[in-house]
Amino acid sequence: MKADLHVHTSISDGSFNVEDTIRIAKANGVTHLGITNHDTIEGLREAMEEGAQEGIRVIPGIEISAWDSASGKKVHILGYCFNLQGESIRRLCGTILERRQENSIRQIQLLLENNYYISYKNISRRARNSRVIYKQHIMAELMEKGYTDCIYSDLYRKLFKSGGICAGDIEYVDAVDAVKAVKADNGIAVLAHPGQLDSYSLIDMLVKAGLDGIELNHEDHKAEDLRKIEEYRNKYNLLLTGGSDFHGEYGTAVTIGDFTTPEEYVHIFEEHLPEAETPVEELSLFARKLVKAAGRHLKEAIRDNLRLCFKNNDCSDIVTSYDVEIESFLIKNISERYPHHTFITEEKSCTDQGFSEYTWIIDPIDGTTNFVSIGKEFSISVALYHNMTPLMGIVYDVQKDRLYSAAVGRGAFVNGIPLNKISKNHALKDSLIDMSLKTITALYEADDAKMLKIIKAIRGHRAFGSAALSICKIAIGELQGYVSANLNLWDYAAAIVILMEAGGCYTHAGIENAAFPMEQLTFIAAENMGIIDGLREYVEL
Repeated sequence: MKADLHVHTSISDGSFNVEDTIRIAKANGVTHLGITNHDTIEGLREAMEEGAQEGIRVIPGIEISAWDSASGKKVHILGYCFNLQGESIRRLCGTILERRQENSIRQIQLLLENNYYISYKNISRRARNSRVIYKQHIMAELMEKGYTDCIYSDLYRKLFKSGGICAGDIEYVDAVDAVKAVKADNGIAVLAHPGQLDSYSLIDMLVKAGLDGIELNHEDHKAEDLRKIEEYRNKYNLLLTGGSDFHGEYGTAVTIGDFTTPEEYVHIFEEHLPEAETPVEELSLFARKLVKAAGRHLKEAIRDNLRLCFKNNDCSDIVTSYDVEIESFLIKNISERYPHHTFITEEKSCTDQGFSEYTWIIDPIDGTTNFVSIGKEFSISVALYHNMTPLMGIVYDVQKDRLYSAAVGRGAFVNGIPLNKISKNHALKDSLIDMSLKTITALYEADDAKMLKIIKAIRGHRAFGSAALSICKIAIGELQGYVSANLNLWDYAAAIVILMEAGGCYTHAGIENAAFPMEQLTFIAAENMGIIDGLREYVEL
């Protein structure tokens, strides 16, 4: 048994994502891994699922940035095994994240004003998984631009420490409130690295608030720290933990597993783990990993000479060998895991096409023309329906490595980060609508007068060439609407789950009263019903 209970990922200020962090832990022989990102509990459910797949028990955690107003000392509180809704923790930490982001933007502006030639866009890209910019993200940009050769360099101290142009910290939450928030969410509260922050004088007060333990083994702890911590353990019967405080390339040379929790305490965390995950979450993790594996194959294929065929001798209706290969790959792996599930697929790689209790709806390459012609703006679309009702959807923008996912009632995500609800502020006249030339032509032939009018009724139109990606663009606010005159079920089955969970909406022609007909149909998606109603004045369903 080897338990490292203090590890950070790119969801806060670590350099590695959850998957890579777990792979490193596995390679280093770690059996129990505590994911303790700063001031956020996002991604913990995914981390637990990913760990289970790799044979590692992930202990869900957080490191709350706090302070004691009386002494003016910083205090970090580790929380473990709380319920994953974490309502008290979220309320407390939301203000920290807002203040940190505001302060980081201030620091970037000061650097720009002082002739440091850095890019806000590059820094934001590094912070895309956390949605909050940390000093490590800024320093990584300064390294890339040649101002320094490591994160914690003389330049770091010059800029961010006392007297530096970026000096000045945010206001943190009270340490007692941090302990109480963890306990309110049924978690285990532990004082992080008291030797690093010299927070020993606060232990008596924190124990009264509900503190359960102290971090013993840490890179910054010397023999004197270990002695002091043992004294407090004996005094208050506290549990002891340990961890690497791993930040990947944004930290020191210490790696996962270098510092660990004493084995006699690990069972306490196992006994307090949140309830087992529900089947839909297990299905979702399996499908996300499978789709990303298929995406890696398509990235390699772009470098090859593609073998093309045309459906019904239509030069614009292309199918490649990769459409068939990816579809077969997905069907094979899903069937091995879930042998009683059925499929509805674009390329008909399996003969039994139709709904059953559990049905996977697959478009192996949505945007094949883009795939062939420009090597981007195409996706893999996979949905799972239960008794003809949407259960979950996954759309993978392969070249951008952007994986959209959603399960009904559980929200929508991009690369594991929750999507904000769509603002719904746009009217039709303010809207950017995706309509292809084929759709415009078909609708013009149906009623030329209306199509001439619609151009004046909207702000503008685009055509991205992938129905699933365009619907997802509505979910993230890059489009306000999408119209197609000839859409198939596999084109939209996954994307509508993501759109609906983000607060958007859609409509289509009912064929024989089927909610999800197998025939091609006219389809409209939008961020709100006002836009849909406006479009329906011009588009005949």
